[in-house]
Amino acid sequence: MVHMLLQGEVGRMVQDIDPAVQRRRLRVRLRQARDAKRLTQKDAAQALGWGPAKIIRIETGQVGISDTDLKALLQLYGITDPDQVTTYVEMARQSRKQHWNIYRDILNQDFLIYLGFEGSASMLRQSEALILPGLLQTEEYARAVIHAFNPPDTSPQLMERQLEVRIKRQEILDRADPPTLTFVLDEAVIRRAVGAADGSPKVMQRQLAHLNDLGSRDNVHLRVVRFDRGAHTGLMGPFVILTFPDPGDDELLFLENGPHSLATRDDANVISFYAQQFLELEKIALSETDTAQLIEQVRAEM
Repeated sequence: MVHMLLQGEVGRMVQDIDPAVQRRRLRVRLRQARDAKRLTQKDAAQALGWGPAKIIRIETGQVGISDTDLKALLQLYGITDPDQVTTYVEMARQSRKQHWNIYRDILNQDFLIYLGFEGSASMLRQSEALILPGLLQTEEYARAVIHAFNPPDTSPQLMERQLEVRIKRQEILDRADPPTLTFVLDEAVIRRAVGAADGSPKVMQRQLAHLNDLGSRDNVHLRVVRFDRGAHTGLMGPFVILTFPDPGDDELLFLENGPHSLATRDDANVISFYAQQFLELEKIALSETDTAQLIEQVRAEM
């Protein structure tokens, strides 16, 4: 069963999955293959002349796996078909790539972890009460936010790289199979005149028009919580929940808080808590149709 899955589904997806997700899938497949042979981690390690800790580290993702060690494991697990071996090896090689690591000098480590998963998600749910989520920002809106969030002596080159990350992330919006994106925004997000330092509302007017353009897509769902709903859980801080197409991949929670941001998949109870929060926010938010009308109204007022 595992072999058939690898030859079909995984063979098609290897090239399209971000390294962080690829690493998880590889170690899950290896554990499944070991279980199928009714071997314990200790049995596998002894058969290969390895210490038991090595198998544990590989299966928990603490270390990567070389092509040589991978092929030794596959041989032990009875996986010898050339196509299957090639698929496993390609998974391992793809998992070692670090597409976002070129930005590690300017981004929080947990945000780098998050970026490694965002591009492979099938569904994204995000709550934001202050500014528009990065995936929804126009370039000029993003520039204004980046400029405001950086110290005055920040170099233009560094801010351009931060903008580059934001634009690069938005490539998932135009994929052939884009994820389902659901955003719940506080009304303050669409009323704050970002980019109006010179007194002109044009940056925000164009941003709101872009927002409604995105909201017209089948996979993008925008909801606003009006001011008259009072205090709500979304005011506690922004968060994102990522869901993946493979049921074996746990959801990921990202709590955005600048240098203190946190990405986690380890605590199911915490993730469940935020998922419930999101459901509560959806209950008090405007419908998508009413949200689009409000956005257009705010844009006209500007």
